[in-house]
Amino acid sequence: MCGIFISNDPLINANQLDTIEETLAFRGPDHTSGLIQFHQWQAYHSRLSIIDIHSTANQPVLDDHGGLLVFNGEILNYKNLGKKYFNAHYASDTLLLSDLVAQNKLNINELDGFFAFVYINKVGEMIHCVRDKFGVKPLFFYKREEYITISSEPNTLQKIFKLNVNPNAIDEYKIVRAPLFSGSFFKNVTQLPPGTCLINGQYFNPLDHLNAEYREVTEYELKTAILTGIQSRMISDAKIGLLLSRGIDSHLLKELGEFNQYYSIGFIGDGDIKYLKSEQIHNLTIQNCTHEAYRDEFNDLLHLRGEPMSVPNEVLLAKIARIAKQDGMKVLLSGEGADEFFGGYDRIYQWAYSSPHFNIDEFIALYCYSTPEKNSLFYQNIVELFNGHSFPNTFEAVRWFFIRYHLPILFRRLDFSLMAAGIEGREPLANIHTFNIAVKMSPQVLMGKTLGKMPLRQLIAPFKGQEFAYENKIGFPVDLTAIFKHEKGKQSYQIWFDENLKVLQ
Repeated sequence: MCGIFISNDPLINANQLDTIEETLAFRGPDHTSGLIQFHQWQAYHSRLSIIDIHSTANQPVLDDHGGLLVFNGEILNYKNLGKKYFNAHYASDTLLLSDLVAQNKLNINELDGFFAFVYINKVGEMIHCVRDKFGVKPLFFYKREEYITISSEPNTLQKIFKLNVNPNAIDEYKIVRAPLFSGSFFKNVTQLPPGTCLINGQYFNPLDHLNAEYREVTEYELKTAILTGIQSRMISDAKIGLLLSRGIDSHLLKELGEFNQYYSIGFIGDGDIKYLKSEQIHNLTIQNCTHEAYRDEFNDLLHLRGEPMSVPNEVLLAKIARIAKQDGMKVLLSGEGADEFFGGYDRIYQWAYSSPHFNIDEFIALYCYSTPEKNSLFYQNIVELFNGHSFPNTFEAVRWFFIRYHLPILFRRLDFSLMAAGIEGREPLANIHTFNIAVKMSPQVLMGKTLGKMPLRQLIAPFKGQEFAYENKIGFPVDLTAIFKHEKGKQSYQIWFDENLKVLQ
């Protein structure tokens, strides 16, 4: 897990290094490269060393074929790919990726992991600029004239080029808590879409697999896919822990995986915390967060990020990650992806399951935090989004939206919150292994009368009991009215918007 920056813009020189360090060094506290000139490019890398922690895997990588690689993330099947293509043992996924690209042996769809990388060849041409299938790792870019600048954080680009705030992004933030269509909060800074190479185009589209070609999936197949996801996400030369809540997803990881340390956080009196304490789980660290500590962490994160956060839980994630860091952890696993893949947002997926025809206004009413005007740009964009594709049924239309557009927002939350503490986040349930199984499951299999994720509930029931497996999701509540000063009558979500938007003023 790292921070990357690369640009062929002649405006970028050593004078911008302080800004780059200020906005990206936190993503890689183990090593920072400074600005490395390569042909007309300036490249920077900050490293959090997890696989092959030695300095030989520091970046940027200059290979024997005259190319340069900057890479953020993990290629977890690097050893298998090393044997397949080079009949060699690799200790570093970075060096494996470099060799695959340099020797023209790269098949991006073969990469099991989460990543964003850029490769410049020996004559200074960018031939790869890639983001992983589901958008786990961020990759932002800004174009000026014929030049391009690429960064792990949009804040870097905003500060260097002194960019204005995009008012459309603020409108989107108030509706869905993220710049869903704008790509970032800053004008002309956008994100590379998941499953895409900026040079060679899209290489993975979830819609190609959401085609209603359902079949019976056995419990063994599902369990095997989840175990594969867990085992692959446990590949590390650094210490790994598990983020634990009261939900079935993290407990499923706990029961099927082999972890030595667990972490959870909340406020005194939270239901999740009470439950976890009652379970008396060995090696579980529970952090009680105070209102003052929450405010302090919030202000630090907002300053570091330079743009609004999505949900209040991001602050708690960063705080518990700092505790894990003190224990020597460098990786924390969590349960993201289960709701998107397996129909876990009960209200909206139940609607999709029971609706023979997709209705955009009903979808908006269920998904959005506030209802956009029909003449608004957001409304037009969401209509065009769904009208631009063909879906086998309403359920798959909603599942596609959650996987393609909602899930990357969750990844961004987790990525930034944990990276702010020097921790890599991994999602054993959000990968191609579980995706390939989930898409074969029909809505009838996934959905119960009131709850979704029925196959996952059936898996956890033998470990935790029927009552636990089939209870409604509670989550981590954050009462912002008790944390921030506010005008009388304001609700938590209004306070959240107001406090976050201060960073853009």
